Amino acid sequence: TEAFKEQTNRVRFDFELTKAELLYERFTKTYLRWCRELNVKSRAQAYGRGFFPLESSLGYDIPEGESWTTNWMKHRVGEEMGDEDYRRGRAYTMINKYVSSGAHLAGKKIISCEEMTNTYLVFNMTLELLKIGGDQTAISGVTHSVFHGFNYSPNKELPFPGWIQYGAYYSERNNWWPFFHLYNDYKGRLSTALQHSTMYADIAILNPIADMWTTMGMQNEPFPSSTIHQWKTMVWEAMSKNGNGVDYVSESIIQKSTIKKGYLHYGPRKYNTLFLIVCERLNPSTLEKMVEFVQDGGRIFCIDAYPHLSTGWHNHEARDKEGQSLVEQLKGYKDRFILLHKPEKDFIGWYQQVQKDYQITPYLTIETPNPYLMQNRYITDEGNEMFFFAYAHRYLSHKTRINFSKEVRQNRTGWVWDLESGKRYRLELDKNGSYLFDFGPADSLLIVFDKQRRGESWKPLPTEGKENKTYNNDWDVEFKHSLENTQKKVHFDKLIDLKEDKEHVHFTGTVIYKKTIQVAQPDETIINLGNVQGISELFINGTSCGVKWYGRRIWNISKYLKKGDNTIEVRVTTTMGNYVKTLKDNKNPYRWMYRKNGTEQPLQSMGLIGPVNIYKLY
Repeated sequence: TEAFKEQTNRVRFDFELTKAELLYERFTKTYLRWCRELNVKSRAQAYGRGFFPLESSLGYDIPEGESWTTNWMKHRVGEEMGDEDYRRGRAYTMINKYVSSGAHLAGKKIISCEEMTNTYLVFNMTLELLKIGGDQTAISGVTHSVFHGFNYSPNKELPFPGWIQYGAYYSERNNWWPFFHLYNDYKGRLSTALQHSTMYADIAILNPIADMWTTMGMQNEPFPSSTIHQWKTMVWEAMSKNGNGVDYVSESIIQKSTIKKGYLHYGPRKYNTLFLIVCERLNPSTLEKMVEFVQDGGRIFCIDAYPHLSTGWHNHEARDKEGQSLVEQLKGYKDRFILLHKPEKDFIGWYQQVQKDYQITPYLTIETPNPYLMQNRYITDEGNEMFFFAYAHRYLSHKTRINFSKEVRQNRTGWVWDLESGKRYRLELDKNGSYLFDFGPADSLLIVFDKQRRGESWKPLPTEGKENKTYNNDWDVEFKHSLENTQKKVHFDKLIDLKEDKEHVHFTGTVIYKKTIQVAQPDETIINLGNVQGISELFINGTSCGVKWYGRRIWNISKYLKKGDNTIEVRVTTTMGNYVKTLKDNKNPYRWMYRKNGTEQPLQSMGLIGPVNIYKLY
């Protein structure tokens, strides 16, 4: 009967709550006390069946989440970012937002993450994919990444690839190993900046944890066999993509909060707006605090349902009535207790309309929001404003104007901090405080507003210009195999994706492309290599112009050119997966290309594909 089903559900909630309380009492508190007595830092991935998803992270010195860069459910990172599945295109797992929010509520700045775990594209992982995944991890609130899956083989006599279980094949035998420090440099600068700042949020989200524990029980976060309302993570993402900052909260956090001047205060955090995502069951004590919050000027948005039931079995009928009475009180504040309905699609557009309808003011306005473009706001230890933008598409670009609020810009100058070089450049905003940004594939930006006034202006290289010439034909090409120690020289009448070249489809190593061009006037000359699949290093007349390991492959080559003949050389370091597919007798690497579940990795694109364009600055 329905009555028996309801009783079973309520007892299930009590059972799950008791488990979580016992685990916190018997394990978490014991472990934390033991670490303090030993005078060592405590660290844990404190989630999964039996844990409170948010509160369990509060007490640890270094709370930790996890991200799987190839995507933890094999959805294509950098290629899709749909609303229909919370895993699709995401490298971070949904638990990261709980862990980072718990850290924020506890005033912690070091939030670690098991990152770049790889169970699929082991030999096809690129530094570009690692960056896309790592940037997403940072957006989820992480400030310290722990690279996962290093298998060191001390015996160099072992056949390729040596010891490997899973990971991204972090090994000196990997083609991109000599360039790995470039990603580490980038990551180190970003982590340093984030660990010396505090992520900003004035919106809190309460997820339907009580409803999930009641109807289906605890799930093995972050890899649940099932979950309630799979779209719920789209809400915080839509807020980020529209210029707001958000934390997750829990019922116990709300209950322990204080209310001051329309804000919900807990520890160092305060929120003036609270969103409830289909929270049908809440403890009356939580609703009591919500009444106090709304009476003091705060706002609560209920998505798809008002709370109308209590949690647990004990005295539930009386507690249901108590909760319903409190909800009726809340409904009396029609401008501050509001029912919204989730969209069927386009959460970004839906939240943008919510901002307009209810005057939710963003700290920055993204003129053309995009599913792949996310941002966080931070307050640095010096009191400056800082923003991290991450654009997650592998192939497409996105141009949009971003307007920074007066609050952010007041008596400050904007600076782009180059995370690859460590240099900083002045951001020339227009009179309205906006800038037209052109985000390339896998792009990211760290922008700081501080009191410094003078410095070199930021001038990103354009993707096209005047006097354009295309050089896609007649290249001399040399193949240097990284494992078979062979070399071969050929001539390409036209640049081609090596995946489509039967003779070289299974190559691994470095491909060297050479061509001689005529230059009449070297000044203000730009080269854009177009589509490059692999790590690229450009040489002009034998001098290295630098390495590009992700996104656009554009250089200003003016100082390297001379009048007359000039030699262009492009060295492309490929992935290893296409070669590994041929090693059918070497079961160790081969099993990662043909998984037991029947999933075969496709051939990967490789090489300089172009079009290669040389043009003048506008």
